[in-house]
Amino acid sequence: MKLAEAPTLSLEAGASHLTEVLRGYASAEGLPPSLREAWQAHARQAHLEALFLDQKHKEDWKYTPLSFLRRPWKLAPPVQASPPVSLAFSGQAAELVLPSEDLPALRSLPAPTSVWEALLTPAASLQHYALSQEGYFVLAPHGTGELSVHAATLSVAPGTQAEVLVAPSGSGFLLVRLHLDAGEGAQVRFFLPAGGGAHDLFVYVLVTARLAQEAQVETYDLTASVGWKRSEVRVYLSGVQAQAHLHGAAIVGQGSVVDHAIRVEHAVPHTASNQLFKALVYKGGHSAFQGRIFVHPHAQKTNAYQSHKALLWEPGAVAYSRPQLEIFADDVRCTHGVTTGFLEGEMLFYLRARGVPEEQARHLLAQGFLEEVLSRVPQEALRGWARQAMGFAE
Repeated sequence: MKLAEAPTLSLEAGASHLTEVLRGYASAEGLPPSLREAWQAHARQAHLEALFLDQKHKEDWKYTPLSFLRRPWKLAPPVQASPPVSLAFSGQAAELVLPSEDLPALRSLPAPTSVWEALLTPAASLQHYALSQEGYFVLAPHGTGELSVHAATLSVAPGTQAEVLVAPSGSGFLLVRLHLDAGEGAQVRFFLPAGGGAHDLFVYVLVTARLAQEAQVETYDLTASVGWKRSEVRVYLSGVQAQAHLHGAAIVGQGSVVDHAIRVEHAVPHTASNQLFKALVYKGGHSAFQGRIFVHPHAQKTNAYQSHKALLWEPGAVAYSRPQLEIFADDVRCTHGVTTGFLEGEMLFYLRARGVPEEQARHLLAQGFLEEVLSRVPQEALRGWARQAMGFAE
């Protein structure tokens, strides 16, 4: 059955149905015995109705259409496929390891703060990976028209350089849960490309990360033409001089939803973070951004910046932006900037006056708007893929 032909449920019925499906899959068999009972209890207590009934969760989801709840999803086994873009990685692939209380990613696994976290962390498909030297980890979930859950943890040893690729593809509803533990001095690059015409693809990605002293993470979230996608990233800077640099660029076409929910916690002194997200939204597209910087009371000398810009390409485009600063220390530097608006006529006039045809001029302005993010992507192949998927073929 094609997704477009699936029967429609009410939000309440859809939330109940999907909750029961995920609860049944939350066996916690991929967790050590000492953690299973607690996580199974978290799953039993979670209900997706909280997304629109519970005040806390409702606030986090009020800008995000819940169309995915209206479909009676059936659970299918997780399927892996080749990523849509082939990247040049150095080192060895992450090693699949057995769950153990001594595993760094399990020691730092956070308690659930959302219903999704409670339902997805104990998923039966949960697997654990580790990198003890320079290497990479690839997760390429492929949807076959149904619902599938892909859950993993990744432990990166101190001083290790790692690259992580999470590349959803296909059709259906993909739920991805990843927890990252970066040891002292580790450097991790995280790539999340999605889209390229996958209008029947619904994706929810939940990433949590703990960074030890002098560890650094960079994320690059690149989205073009998906049906529905929400990226939820929470980074906990637990060590002095830890850094997080988060980037996102999205083309949001007609009928598409792209949502970023970011939270960076500065828990100790002398940490830094930067958020740079841009969205180009067309008529009938829906973009949302929620970015939160949280500075703990003792996290003096924090340096944090957040920027989100949405360009509404034409009337009928929708973009929401919700920057948030929660600062409980007094010796910090935390700033944010948000801009949402239509294409300025002066910019278009400048190019037209110099002989550039209107269609080409608009194309150049669109590419220039997103290029601030795309030019920072460190993988050349991924930059090329993103530009082509977004209609800016080189």
